[in-house]
Amino acid sequence: MTRFLLVDDSSVMRHFVARALRMTGLEISIDEAENGMIAIEKAYKIKPHIIITDLSMPEMSGQELVALVHAAPELRGTRVLVLSADRSDGRFDEMVRAGAVAYLTKPASPEKLKNSVMQMLTEGT
Repeated sequence: MTRFLLVDDSSVMRHFVARALRMTGLEISIDEAENGMIAIEKAYKIKPHIIITDLSMPEMSGQELVALVHAAPELRGTRVLVLSADRSDGRFDEMVRAGAVAYLTKPASPEKLKNSVMQMLTEGT
């Protein structure tokens, strides 16, 4: 079973991503968090295979979350996909340096999200 942690302060966006993940046909479990602070606590407990996170959130940003996940030996192997409306020049490279594996900009189609997740799982094996 593939464990996902969806991190976004928008419940609508978390619902959208969860629906797209269910389209993969994989056996999955999905946990959610409204911000990076809650997400890092959950990540230590559930040890997700993939975290899908927004960047702009209260309490702790997605960028801070990515860095913490990347630095945590207990979360080694957890792959992070950033899903953000931020299209700034250099943002993708910045997030990859921080430890993200993939970066999609909102709005991302369910198919694009599904394809990115499937690629991450294939590359992670």
